[in-house]
Amino acid sequence: MHQLKCLLIGTQLSGKILFEHVAKLPWLNFICKPINAREARHYLQEFTTDIIFCDMETICDPEIETFLAAYATESLVIVIDSKSALSTTEIGSNVFSFLQKPVSFDHFFYTICRANEFLYPPMKRELSPAADFVFIKSEYKFYKVKFDDILFCEGMKDYTQVYLVDKPKPIITLQNLKTFVSKLPARDFIRVHRSYVISLSSIDVVSKNEIIIGNKFIPIGESYRSSLFQIIHQAS
Repeated sequence: MHQLKCLLIGTQLSGKILFEHVAKLPWLNFICKPINAREARHYLQEFTTDIIFCDMETICDPEIETFLAAYATESLVIVIDSKSALSTTEIGSNVFSFLQKPVSFDHFFYTICRANEFLYPPMKRELSPAADFVFIKSEYKFYKVKFDDILFCEGMKDYTQVYLVDKPKPIITLQNLKTFVSKLPARDFIRVHRSYVISLSSIDVVSKNEIIIGNKFIPIGESYRSSLFQIIHQAS
């Protein structure tokens, strides 16, 4: 199974049940505790999420309709409710599936397996080439860039600057940092700040609050510190 990242918009009670089910599946994990729509929007601007579990109690929130319209195209939405069935007018046509409370593990497991197959079809996994490069669109041109040549990426709101080995100026692409980084191999790159993603192999020096790559000093965000230093300790 492919590793899936999930987020729950809902109550502590619905979260408790789902966490118990998730603990039985090593290829599934939540990126945070149950949150509301406003907090979820903050997470989704920075982190890639495969599945959003939405409790109907929360979907009644006026913000949810706008929220789902914005993010249901990037993540699969699975609705949770006490009714035996819900109409599309209640949950919206962009919802992937439905779980009835109390959520049984069998139903949960079946739904998650379907989501995994939808997101990562077996045929697609088998035929995908192990490319070592990415094409970056910038100023009506496509630049072929090897992953090994990327030093770090800097997000500048709605676009990203990609700094390369032996290149004095970055390539600027009209993609936000989250979108561009999703195309890079996760094993080689790590987010260290809400505005920076770095190549692990390009690090020269790491201190408590910053990273040095060449002559560039990159700050370490508090929420990213633990993941970074865990990797450093493993390689020490």
